[in-house]
Amino acid sequence: MEEMLDIFDINGNHLGVRTRSYCHSDEARRGGEFHKAVWIWIKNSKGKLLVQKRAKFKKVHPNKWAAPSAGHVDAGESCIDTCVRETKEELGLNVKKEDFIFLREWVNKEGMELAQTYLLIVDIEEKDIVLQKEEVSEVKWLKYDEFVKLIYSDEFCVGQKSYIDWIVEALK
Repeated sequence: MEEMLDIFDINGNHLGVRTRSYCHSDEARRGGEFHKAVWIWIKNSKGKLLVQKRAKFKKVHPNKWAAPSAGHVDAGESCIDTCVRETKEELGLNVKKEDFIFLREWVNKEGMELAQTYLLIVDIEEKDIVLQKEEVSEVKWLKYDEFVKLIYSDEFCVGQKSYIDWIVEALK
């Protein structure tokens, strides 16, 4: 069964529930219907940033580096519950709701998402991360300057330049 997502107007007013495929359709775009997503950035106590490489068979941005965890908020699910679920599914991390620091909501008009951006600070070795092979092929910790170089390169998922500029500053 296809994922069901809550839909919202640009101001966050709930409009109903639709399928994931509808939420990514031209019809949703024409109707101004957004869905929620979480974008989770992970940093360790040494200031290094974790990135993930998307699996080679992903429909969108295969083999590209991306935020270490992200996902759609299912219908009826809270954003913070999605953060816990996605970091467990994609990276095998057992974290609590209170471990996440909300940074801001980002209106992604291209993807019709009201993206809730979070920071998670956790100390874990790459070898101890359990990857969800359907989603993630690799992870690595980067020093801040390495992260900045990567996020502005063609190896990183395409994103709005204004968001990239903001997240680079926010993660400094």
